[in-house]
Amino acid sequence: AVVSTQSTGRTKQLDKVLDFMLKETRPGISIFGGDMNVRDFEISRIKNIPNFEDVWESVGREPSTRYTWDTAANSNTGAPYKSKLRFDRIYLRKSTECKPTNLELVGKTKLCSCDMYPSDHWGLLARFSVK
Repeated sequence: AVVSTQSTGRTKQLDKVLDFMLKETRPGISIFGGDMNVRDFEISRIKNIPNFEDVWESVGREPSTRYTWDTAANSNTGAPYKSKLRFDRIYLRKSTECKPTNLELVGKTKLCSCDMYPSDHWGLLARFSVK
């Protein structure tokens, strides 16, 4: 299979961030999240992924919180096609001190001032239990 330059770039960037987090020696909890534009099939190419919890997966893979990019539901995308993808993710460095407990999609209400959503992606709000 041919791997696009964009795909290779996305996976290298995420691997670099996760590698940086693994090299951190100070005590504490490490969480990284945001719009990674990474596709599900690309995750298997990220060497450091086994050292992290994907928060969406850890809290039960709830279908209603899976897709942060939804061109049918979010008019901000301007896309003439229908697509649902999980571009936005939160990763927790595996820890005995911290466990994800909940994940919600936020930003799904249009702003009154402009009749638009806050972003073309839904946001993620995660909650954690810390010992």
